Amino acid sequence: MREKIVFLGIIGLIVGLAVDLGLMIEVSWDNSREAYAQQACEKVQTFTGNGIKDTQPFTVTSDTWRLRYKFENTTGNQQLSSFDLTVYKPGNTIPESIITLERPGSDTSYVNAGAGTYYLSIGSANATWTVTVEDCGSSAPSGTPNSSSVGASASASTSASTSASASASTSSSASTPVEAPPSPKPKPDPNLFNSGGPTTGPLPLMPDGGCPQEFPVQRGQVCYPR
Repeated sequence: MREKIVFLGIIGLIVGLAVDLGLMIEVSWDNSREAYAQQACEKVQTFTGNGIKDTQPFTVTSDTWRLRYKFENTTGNQQLSSFDLTVYKPGNTIPESIITLERPGSDTSYVNAGAGTYYLSIGSANATWTVTVEDCGSSAPSGTPNSSSVGASASASTSASTSASASASTSSSASTPVEAPPSPKPKPDPNLFNSGGPTTGPLPLMPDGGCPQEFPVQRGQVCYPR
């Protein structure tokens, strides 16, 4: 019975923590949306049309800018309409942002791609659309994701890692002892004949049966120095 009560208590604690976490995430998201809504943004250009279209290039001067868009169904069946919006830089095939609406309506999206020149590639079916580009006067509010900041942090981290590796390599090279050059071979004694034999030990007798002057002491068939 006691084990069952403990088990139920643990389950209740886990459920309570999950609820608290969900509330914290919701509050954080609401704060982010409110911070975005309070930004001062100015209209750059408005595009309207239907079907598939690439807009004229436009230029924004802020790191953060936004798109206000809406599309309306032109048939009686809303499920037959669609709206896709992709942000590109001229000459670049990699999209900066992709937006999709599954049903008619309106919304606002923030783009953290930085200042520069962009164009919109819009695709729609059975719908008319309106898209307004707005240049915001400040960067993304704190606590919100910013792809440019993430890239800068990654670059700084990579640079720091490279510097640390180079420093470690330099330190390792400095601590490695340098091998001393080999000592030069001693020059042969000019007073000894260069016969290729030993220079300090006994020598055999000369062809004439005598000993050389460097090993003058004869003992049997061997010559020794004095």
